[in-house]
Amino acid sequence: MKPNNNEKFICYDCFRLKACKEPITSWVFFFVALIAVIAVRAVNVALNFNLLLAKIFWYVGVGGFFVYFMYKFRYDSILHRELGRTKLVDKLLSKDKLSEHDYNVLGTILCKLSSKKDKINYFFIFFFSGLALGLAVYTDFFRG
Repeated sequence: MKPNNNEKFICYDCFRLKACKEPITSWVFFFVALIAVIAVRAVNVALNFNLLLAKIFWYVGVGGFFVYFMYKFRYDSILHRELGRTKLVDKLLSKDKLSEHDYNVLGTILCKLSSKKDKINYFFIFFFSGLALGLAVYTDFFRG
């Protein structure tokens, strides 16, 4: 949607990346996911030192993932519903004319696929999983 002269243009998850602002909730859930990633990976390390701390990490991690994936499921469900409603896949495959709304939905999908937050999240998962695996191997097999 284009703003009229009196409105400030704020859109969420659109393809006009320079003009858009992401909602604060997406950042909150992003940080919840990062904390959950670290907490779950820290469980095994904490088991060697403090059982209560390991349990706290487990609850924070699993609870954080639960909250984060509920948010992602809701967001993806809305997008999936729009794909069905607009029949965008059929239109693209048959090279039909797209409406303004169709372009916005397509832009949202492409924006989602190029998300920097997802890349950062994947990096955290990869990095902390490797770190946890390395520490677990060290403590289980090499620690005297």
